[in-house]
This record gives sequence, C-alpha cells and structure tokens, in this order.
Amino acid sequence: MFRKLFPLVVVSLWGVVVLSPSQPASASTPLTQAVVKSLRNWVQLMPQSRPKRRAQIKDAMTPGDGLSTGKASLADLRFNDGSLARIGERAVFRFVPRSRTFTLSNGTVLLLIPPGRGETKVRTRSAAATIRGSALFVRYDEQTDTTVVGSLTDSGIEVFNQDESRSRVLKAGQLIVLVKGEIQGLYNFDLRSFYDTSDLVRGLDLTKPNNTPSSDPAMASVQAETSEALSKQVPITGENVVENPSFIQLSPVSSDVPDEEVVQDALPVNSLVDTGEIILNNTEESEDKPTPQTPANPPVNNNKPIPQTPSNPPVNNNKPIPQTPANPPTPTPEPTIPTPEPQTPEPTIPEPTTPEPPPIST
Repeated sequence: MFRKLFPLVVVSLWGVVVLSPSQPASASTPLTQAVVKSLRNWVQLMPQSRPKRRAQIKDAMTPGDGLSTGKASLADLRFNDGSLARIGERAVFRFVPRSRTFTLSNGTVLLLIPPGRGETKVRTRSAAATIRGSALFVRYDEQTDTTVVGSLTDSGIEVFNQDESRSRVLKAGQLIVLVKGEIQGLYNFDLRSFYDTSDLVRGLDLTKPNNTPSSDPAMASVQAETSEALSKQVPITGENVVENPSFIQLSPVSSDVPDEEVVQDALPVNSLVDTGEIILNNTEESEDKPTPQTPANPPVNNNKPIPQTPSNPPVNNNKPIPQTPANPPTPTPEPTIPTPEPQTPEPTIPEPTTPEPPPIST
C-alpha cells in the first residue's frame, strides 16, 4: 500500500552489509573510532580539525568528527565496540569526545548497540535518548524542533525531555514525539510494517531467527533481541490507526547539497526513516501527562473533532447568539394592506320625461 501512495526511485538496493567482527568489550567500552563501511549517494566527512570533504569507504573518524548526508543518501559507521550507526538522508551526525554520546542536528540515525557495551546517549537540540544496548532510531527535524524516537527492542531505552525533568522508558514498538523540548505523545507502531518498508534497516537482517548462525557476534546479539521483539508484537489494527502521520516528515528545503553533487535520479524522501511506512495508534499515558501543545507541524491527527462540553460551549464570533425559548424575539409586524370592500352599484333612476302637448287643430 505504501509504495503505491509514495512511489520512490531507489538508486541502489543494498544487500547484506558485511561487518567486521567486533573487538572484546568491557562493561563500559569508550568510543574511540568509527570506520565508514558503506556509502550511498552524497555523504560528507566533517573532521574536527581538517576541512570538510567527500566521504569514502574506509574513512576513519575519531571523536569530534561528524558526517552529513544529502537527499536519498545513507552511510554506515562501524565503531570500535562493534556498534553500528546507519545515518539516513539529510542528517548531521557527530560523536562526542571522551564519552559514549552522539549528537543529531537533523535527519535520522539507526543505532544498533550490542548489550553490555555501556550506556550510550543520543542528543538532539530538544531531547536525549539513553540506550543500554540493542536497537532504536532517532529522527530530528531542525526546522520544527521535533524529535521522534522509536524502540525496536525491549532493552530499557529511556527518552528525556530537554531539561531532563521528565522521561519515558520505551518498549519494543513504541514511539515517542517531543516538540520544542516537551513530550507530546507516546504511540505504538507496527514493527512488521517498519521492517518491510524502511530503507534504513534493509540488509541488516534484524528479523533473522535467533538460531541462525552468524559470523558477527556483536550484530547477532542485536538481531536476537530485534527478532524476539517482532515475534511478540501483536499487529496494530483498529479505528485509531494512523499511517505516516505528519510529524515523521522532514521539513522540505530548497537544496541540501551543491548542484553538481545532486543525484539526478534520486527523489526527496520525506517519509519515516527514508522510505519506511509507520502505522501507529495511541497508547495509554499516565495522569501527569502535560497538556499537548499545538505545534506548527502537529504530531498526530486522528481526524476526530474534540467534543465540547455544554458548560464551555465554543465561541464563534461569526454567528449570532441563539435566542432561548424563554426569551423569544419580538416579531416585527408586517404592514397590513386593507382589502377594498366591494362596491354595490346604486340603482339607476330614470329621469322624468315631459310629455309633449297635443297639436292644436284649426
């Protein structure tokens, strides 16, 4: 269904990504290096102390370096602890020195972090997600200051608002939306639809059964948790299901990269996580949920009007105030036009005639 609604030209279809075996990791393995494993279309390397340049496979990144992508572009980074970061289109991604912290200034990143590597954090301008292992995606729209975090595993992924005064722990198949630093909604989304349609997970075998042999132990530990979460989720159906809500779209821009770098046969991708379809519905929130704000790009629209209570009727300045039966309006009498009475014709009295005198005979 999604491909009929959003036909896209995919420049290159990736197969299984070949990943090198991970190094032994301690309880908290510091991130000291990332290597570019795969590229698609336009990807720029942003070294901390050197000029920016076009990225190449096998480029090494150290803490403080960054990576940016253009339209319909992807890049795979493999870290020294065996973790994988796949950066989607129109993204700006960095990892912070002397920490296990990443920053995302725009776009989408998928993180696959083997359990036991230590606490990892992803920051946007208005939110932060803490991961202690396994898989999640983070999407940030800089223009609307909207952060979307989705969990693919039951691994205790916790998402904080901007000042870290409130947080939510996500289960597999849960997605949280934050706008301008405030939590706006918590939703369930369909994992099967996500895996079937998202270009960001293509070739990573995240639905592989647990008993499948693997030459990459680090990714195998992540695949075991993603496939288990998928097998446990009940498909999402019902009246409140929303497909591809507006808050998952990146705001359009006039140009992402110089004209000479634009891939001519690539189309802009505005759907979730680069050609992925999302099907979600509302999930229960606790009673301390704040009153949702209405952003310029609202997080969800169920197409249902908000019921008004009789004690607080809506105000409409364009309509007259209705009159109650106890005080009916006084009708304005219409002018009465008198009907003319029929005239009775008066009898005609003939005038008396004077007889002429008889002639006088002589």
